[in-house]
Amino acid sequence: MGRGRLAVDAVCGMRDERAFVAFPYALYAADELWVAPLRGEERDRWDERRNPALRGRWARRYLARRDGRVVGRVAAIEDPAFAGRWLPGSGFFGFFECADDPEAARGLLDTVAAALRGRGLAHAVGPVNLSTHDEVGALVEGFDSPPMLLSPYNPRYLPALIEGAGYTARADYQSYRWLPAMGLAPAAARILRAARRGAGRGVSVRPVDPRRWEEECRGLHELYNASFEAVWGFVPMSWDEFRVRAEQFRPFLAPELVHVAEMGGRPVGFGLALPDANEALRPLRGRLWPFGWLRLLRALPRVRGARFVLLGVRPGYTGRGIAVRLAAEVAEGCRRHGVRYGEASLVRAGNEEVERVVAALGCTPLKTYRLYEKRIDG
Repeated sequence: MGRGRLAVDAVCGMRDERAFVAFPYALYAADELWVAPLRGEERDRWDERRNPALRGRWARRYLARRDGRVVGRVAAIEDPAFAGRWLPGSGFFGFFECADDPEAARGLLDTVAAALRGRGLAHAVGPVNLSTHDEVGALVEGFDSPPMLLSPYNPRYLPALIEGAGYTARADYQSYRWLPAMGLAPAAARILRAARRGAGRGVSVRPVDPRRWEEECRGLHELYNASFEAVWGFVPMSWDEFRVRAEQFRPFLAPELVHVAEMGGRPVGFGLALPDANEALRPLRGRLWPFGWLRLLRALPRVRGARFVLLGVRPGYTGRGIAVRLAAEVAEGCRRHGVRYGEASLVRAGNEEVERVVAALGCTPLKTYRLYEKRIDG
């Protein structure tokens, strides 16, 4: 329990804006595994002009202070598309960071509950950092290795703080250790051969062409929304949001790490791995200036890790071995690119189709993330 007077207030004004962004850098200052995001990008996440994900979603941010010193932060978020599609009357809590202070944690999460109730909502779900396209879940297992690009990270004590505020588990997500040099498991190799001979005949798999950037992005956007439509929690992503995210990845995207499956000239699936830019970002501690940008440019070509982020097949084309073919091509592309180790994530527990592909890659469990839920209407 912390000492001193606790106050939880809404973010108001530039001083609070800066404090909200700055708090994690202080919280994790002594944590050797945490990778500091670039401060400019963290500020931009709350600028609607630069982050189209804010459009159509409601969000309020809060800070907890003890005797004037920030000890925690959180955001209350309403995503009508998620609520209407998956859990009516729900909102999110996200961007939750807190010292090991149960009173402060309860104060922050109770404030979120009150804000969401005030908007007529009955469930709070989280952590979700604005949308289900962003960081989802709290790390509950696998604290002995650093997070990869776009992966959640938190102290060991954070799940207990969430549970202490009355939240229970809604879903678990798994990440898997992946060594591209291992190739496919024998059973997967047989599936791949059968797919090329049978139901998967007529399917071609190719890397993306960076010379046709706009055209490729348009195709991947449509394929992304179609492939994941039935996945719990997924909501369609707007073109503006997809375009902005693609531009963020563009500087370190390797074409051989992104493959598209086509049948009769129509895109029917895709696989995407991203070089783990966190390797290059770790020494910068969130700052590009004055010389961080130069260190980043020099470090990116030497990155040897990758995160297999997305593997999707259009409805109506599953069961043809397309996912295994895509996984094999992405794995081979990673080997050619010099990737030595990787992570396949995030996979919701019980997603048997993706778990089979993960097994085909010879992956082993690495980390577990947990999504929590609480009724807040009574």
